Amino acid sequence: MKITEIEHFSHRHKLELSYSQTPYQCDGCKELGFGSCYHCKKNKCDFHLHEKCAVADPYACHSFFNKSSFEFRKKGKRGKHCIACGKDIQGFMYKSKKAYLHPCCLKLPNTLNGDGGLTLNLKEKASSKCLICQHKEISKGKLKGWAYVSTCGKHCYHVGCVNYMNFENWKSGYFNQQSGDRNSLGFIKQENGESSSGKKQSEGRRMGYAIDLIVQAISGSALQFAASSVLNL
Repeated sequence: MKITEIEHFSHRHKLELSYSQTPYQCDGCKELGFGSCYHCKKNKCDFHLHEKCAVADPYACHSFFNKSSFEFRKKGKRGKHCIACGKDIQGFMYKSKKAYLHPCCLKLPNTLNGDGGLTLNLKEKASSKCLICQHKEISKGKLKGWAYVSTCGKHCYHVGCVNYMNFENWKSGYFNQQSGDRNSLGFIKQENGESSSGKKQSEGRRMGYAIDLIVQAISGSALQFAASSVLNL
């Protein structure tokens, strides 16, 4: 059962669990957030925390690091990157002897199940080229980055690439809150008008389903992402 109201060391007022109608920046890890969060209801406060940042455990572990444990830290470390998504560590984090992780990245589900029998498994590295960046590594020779890979082997997406896509589309104003539906934050971008074959459209829908699952895993919310539009599929 979720706690609906908390006191948190990072803010002077009580925080309430709610659903943000618009994207927000988490004041803990400094990363973009969507949907469910803890926020301050005081009129002049614009303070938000991801659920996973708000209720972070002092210590945690991950199946990719069987012999290590992670300790929660309040402040980021200059020049360090999250081993999962590749982004800078700017705020709340988990640290082990060998790696740094954002709280939301550490809590990513190992398996995602979607429509039509689509199953994505979280891997330490991409088994093939990411369908977004077209590379196996986020940063060549430096950081491989975690990826969700389908059991059929046809779909591979870096967690960091999906995160980056979220951020870029937010900056460009491609989010749209569907009227009357609190659980539907969409990325909306106009089609370029080019015709597509039935096979390409089918592949685009499948890719959209896969990215939907990953976006929901990252955000912890039921978001809808028009991947076929954004990627011109």
